[in-house]
Amino acid sequence: MSNGYSTSDLVDFLNHAAEKGLMPAATAQALAVASRNMFGMLDPAEQEDVRQIDLDSLVRRFSNKRATEFSPGSLREYGSRVRRAVEHFVRWRDDPARFSVKTRATRAAQNREGKAPSTRTRGSYSAEPKMSPTVPATRAGAYDTSVLLRPGWVVTIANLPEDLSPAEADRLATWIKMSAVVP
Repeated sequence: MSNGYSTSDLVDFLNHAAEKGLMPAATAQALAVASRNMFGMLDPAEQEDVRQIDLDSLVRRFSNKRATEFSPGSLREYGSRVRRAVEHFVRWRDDPARFSVKTRATRAAQNREGKAPSTRTRGSYSAEPKMSPTVPATRAGAYDTSVLLRPGWVVTIANLPEDLSPAEADRLATWIKMSAVVP
């Protein structure tokens, strides 16, 4: 029986937050990907209540087990994302009516909205979520994720199965490698 604080409840919350505009879809997706990966290391009893998870220990376990698959910076980012996901989820569960996520207002976003950029806008925050109209809808049992490829270039991968296997991930990686332009 779920207490409402399980790891699957957290992932459901992130999907809900993206759908309802409680946080930017790309942020919710990034938090969900990191959470699914890290929570996959837990046994079923540990997955019952995210408030009881020793996140420092989980990050260490994940880093030790998957160190060859990720750069040290990526491992740190995964840990940071899982901590933020748990913090957002618990705040939402405690008081859904007052839940909000501060999002950074970038100069590019302000220019699109017709606001004049100023030196004060850099690093400022806006409570209003920014949604990308170009991200396709995700089908049931799947999620979308975005990756900053290089400055100014974000790649979105849509409809990844929630139970993506390592073999399927390798197949996708091979396909992406074939798309590279070799000088």
